Amino acid sequence: MQPITKDTEVEVSYEEDGVKGAWYRAILEDSPTKSQRKLLRVRYRTLLKEDLSSHLTEIVDHSLIRPVPPTDDGAEEFEEGSVVDAYYKGGWWSGLVVKRKEEDGTYLVYFDSPPDINQFERKQLRAHLDWSGSKWVRPENKELGKSEFSSGTMVELRWSSAWRPAMIIKKVENEERFIVKYCDDTSFRCSKRSRISVIDSREVRPRQPLCSVGEYELLDRVEVVVGSVWCEGVVRGIVFKGRYMVSFGETKVASVQVSCSDVRPPMEWEDGIWHKRPKTKSKFFGKFYCRKRKRGHVQHKSDLNDTVRTPTSNVEDTQATDTMRVLPFANKSPLWKIYETMEVFKKLPQRPHFSPLIESTSEDFREGSALGMMATFSGLLEKLKDMEADVAVSELDSLKDTFTKLEEHGFDVTRPLSRINKLLALKGRQLKILEGRRGLDKERMDESSKRHKAELEFGETERKMVEVKRKILELQRQEAALKEKKEAAEEQKDQACRKIWKVESCARDLGVKLEDVEFDFETIVSAPW
Repeated sequence: MQPITKDTEVEVSYEEDGVKGAWYRAILEDSPTKSQRKLLRVRYRTLLKEDLSSHLTEIVDHSLIRPVPPTDDGAEEFEEGSVVDAYYKGGWWSGLVVKRKEEDGTYLVYFDSPPDINQFERKQLRAHLDWSGSKWVRPENKELGKSEFSSGTMVELRWSSAWRPAMIIKKVENEERFIVKYCDDTSFRCSKRSRISVIDSREVRPRQPLCSVGEYELLDRVEVVVGSVWCEGVVRGIVFKGRYMVSFGETKVASVQVSCSDVRPPMEWEDGIWHKRPKTKSKFFGKFYCRKRKRGHVQHKSDLNDTVRTPTSNVEDTQATDTMRVLPFANKSPLWKIYETMEVFKKLPQRPHFSPLIESTSEDFREGSALGMMATFSGLLEKLKDMEADVAVSELDSLKDTFTKLEEHGFDVTRPLSRINKLLALKGRQLKILEGRRGLDKERMDESSKRHKAELEFGETERKMVEVKRKILELQRQEAALKEKKEAAEEQKDQACRKIWKVESCARDLGVKLEDVEFDFETIVSAPW
């Protein structure tokens, strides 16, 4: 294990505003060994300043810093209850695996602070390890409780008279409420931006099981998927096999055309068991129309009050021209009356002839195809109206091709095609602008990389300068010590010289005295008796 020193890569714990358990990579800019300081400066690798000008630098407590854990090779398959770290928003967040999705191999991971569940691929996860100060310790797996409303379970929430898909995050402690995450669609996909709410347990039920009922009949009560919710409605018309017109609420007029895959029978969840709701018919009955057409006039069946027309041909036009468009089928379906009253056909009147359908052998098939084209035309207009700025060019091209095919059947698509062409021109400008911005972003990243490299070189140069200054100070200290030693030696030399001079002086005095003694000795010896 590499020791934690200055300029090494570490992980820093982030705990703020109710968020904890996240570790971010950083470079340690202070030395913890020499200073023994509790506060150290770090520079994050993935977090930027608010102005995005450079990497965020902070002063943090040394207890929030740890070495980088060993690399996860991705070979281990995590089980439900495994404690893991998930790479999210630039950091590693501690969580608990609550479910592994077999269809795509992804994992649902529960986070406790704040409560949330998100979906991750295996490469975005690693085994959770705790740093004890000298070694890494892996916690044991946790045992998860299993119920209809355990964490990660897909459920449905009551939303007025409809049901909305969601996912259980957790049960509120000591309360009959759940923290749930709304799903983006009825396939129970949740994104990291999905809304999280606290819901009363009485408004929550398990996900309704799939139930095949074959075909639906007129006035059957059903549930229809609208956007991301299941709304209760009534079958008002059968366009053709497997496709229906449905009304919602108390209205008798069908407002949407749906396929069999978007419809399910109503069911009730009671006492922990699913019950099929008794099959009842709506008390509102509609009218059934059929029309026999001869060239130049329309005949009504004697027991009916209304004649179904294509939504674009009104009575005044028919009377004014005194002619009747010859369609390749008889208008038997009551949906023509519904289409005639729709706002979209009032704003963009249509007189389709459907002449290409003559090639079809079945008249019923021709009428069904014509009804489908009417629904397609209105649906495409709504789709075009709700287009977002990030729509793909391919989607606009597909819309253009579909409108062109509808034009072959007599639809007036001048205004929709004009709008699509304008949008395509704007998308071309948008793509050029985005390409230019990507170039600027790349240039900015290159310059940021250069700046980062320059900052590293600057820091390394500063470190070397500090080291050189330290060596200079050390040499100056040694020089001062040598000077003192030199002065002391000179003083000792002077003292020795003075002592030598003094000794030599004493020796000379003793030599004189010795000569005097020898002279006196010779004088005495040589004296006459």
